[in-house]
Amino acid sequence: MTRPRGYDLDAVVEAARGAFWERGYQDTGIADLERLARVNRSSLYNAFGSKEGLFRDSLNAYIREFINPLLTPMEAPGAGMRDVEGFFTRLAALFRDATSPARHGCLWVNTIAEFAGRPAPVDARAAELRDRLRAAFCNALGGTGSRRTRGSAVVRRRAQILGLATWGVWIGARDDPADAALLCDALVAEVRSWRCSPS
Repeated sequence: MTRPRGYDLDAVVEAARGAFWERGYQDTGIADLERLARVNRSSLYNAFGSKEGLFRDSLNAYIREFINPLLTPMEAPGAGMRDVEGFFTRLAALFRDATSPARHGCLWVNTIAEFAGRPAPVDARAAELRDRLRAAFCNALGGTGSRRTRGSAVVRRRAQILGLATWGVWIGARDDPADAALLCDALVAEVRSWRCSPS
């Protein structure tokens, strides 16, 4: 008979996610995870296999609970430019909220940046984030809420610009959340201007 766990796996993942989000992967040690999750090392290894396994579960939970709600409106059928504006408006609000962990940046972007240009002990899934951002912006910019006079090349170019801007906003938020919020405001104004311009 399997002995029941004396701890909540979801709570462990949540505690680990917060640590990785604030400190980064390399600066979060197993001892830190033991202390924050209130679970001993052997239990962590039994449940997740390794620090890398716990990080993968933490990143998956982050994407599911934080990234998906931000991107889903732009990915939905019939999304339009107002959904793009809403995306940056929501980010600005998160950066201005003193209690929001988003002021540490984005766990996903932080991890990609942490290992940029060198071998990573974990799969940061950089291409997945880049492609998802571009696809979400393309969908919303070319959707029913935008002017159909815009050519697909314009939509792709603007989606690429907004994707890169999103990465920059997240990186900047780690250093200065207030400035990142102002950049989000500027992006909202820029997208709003596209609704009034022919190209």
